Amino acid sequence: MGNRVRCGWMALVISGMILLAGLSSHAQTIYKYTDRNGAVVLTDKPPKGVAAEPFVSGKPAAAMPSAEAVEKTGSGPAPGSVPAEEAIRQRDRQLDEVVKTVETRDAEREREKQLRLKEAERLESQAREPMPSTRENRQRQYELLQEAQKLRQGE
Repeated sequence: MGNRVRCGWMALVISGMILLAGLSSHAQTIYKYTDRNGAVVLTDKPPKGVAAEPFVSGKPAAAMPSAEAVEKTGSGPAPGSVPAEEAIRQRDRQLDEVVKTVETRDAEREREKQLRLKEAERLESQAREPMPSTRENRQRQYELLQEAQKLRQGE
């Protein structure tokens, strides 16, 4: 009778671990938004009322059973499973890649912004150059200033 109770308990623990593994295998999305201080925030649960955009989608790493559960079942890690430390290192590498991607994209956007501002300054300078006051010249100055304004606004 003792073996039946032990086998029943082990079956219950194993089926519980399988159920938990199944629940944690759904896709996970990481969102990106900018807070009030201008800092870029990456999170899996953005606060309500914030315009967060999906940034990375994927499946989270499989949950590792606790040492206590492993002792109770008397089995070691499943074949092909990753030790917790390695899973953490893999997750850290993934997050580092995400951060590098964000930094690269933000640096590129800043370069583009600087180029737009430089072009806007050039157009404004050209519009303010002295020229005969004709209808065509005034129209050209107006168009140059409008284009400069669009560049400053990021359009």
